[in-house]
Amino acid sequence: MHMCKRTALFVVSSILLTASIVTATYTNYRKYKDIDRTKIPEKVEASKAFQKWITNAKNKKLELSADDFAMVEENEIYNTKWMSVYNIDELGVSETFQANIAAHKDIKGVVFSPSDKQYIDYRAIPKDGYAPNEIHYYGLREDKLVDARLLNCADSLNCYFDRAYFLDNDVFVISEFSRNLAKESEAIPTCNLNSACTYTVKLHVIDLNRNSRLVYESKPFDINLFELIPKL
Repeated sequence: MHMCKRTALFVVSSILLTASIVTATYTNYRKYKDIDRTKIPEKVEASKAFQKWITNAKNKKLELSADDFAMVEENEIYNTKWMSVYNIDELGVSETFQANIAAHKDIKGVVFSPSDKQYIDYRAIPKDGYAPNEIHYYGLREDKLVDARLLNCADSLNCYFDRAYFLDNDVFVISEFSRNLAKESEAIPTCNLNSACTYTVKLHVIDLNRNSRLVYESKPFDINLFELIPKL
């Protein structure tokens, strides 16, 4: 009789615990779904790096605000074709990692994560086997060294990466100026860099843990990119 009571209590307790977990999971899921993902994430907008960037843009007569951006696409970032992964315990890997970290310190156009174990090289020059229109990510993720091209842009659209910054060790933002045309277009009209053309800014919000790249695009505006680049 006592055994039956204990069994019944165990079953009831298990049901209540399961119900509690399911409820909490569903609540967290609803909270995630309720976030307005069409707008720049609050974490980005509130960051000092974004506020510094948007203020600098306004000082250069670009009337931009966070409300001018809307999400236009979402992609995965990891692609084995553009990525090399090494175990940090492999022969020579740790030494190569330390040398590369040291070699890229204090270079304009290279930014480091808070841990100083990852960097983004967004310089508009050939670098370490990567093209001027490609973003080079290099860093230690747990016990894996990752060397990757996480992003590229279309030369035909006069693209230019002007800034990159980490929000934490997993999330970073890259801003891109480019003409507001689809890079898949069959006939893209030429526009000289030193002429006034219509551009937008794209903010690429990259989350390494989620394998996610959210792209937010600003309203269009007319600028001479050649004149603007030295001021950015």
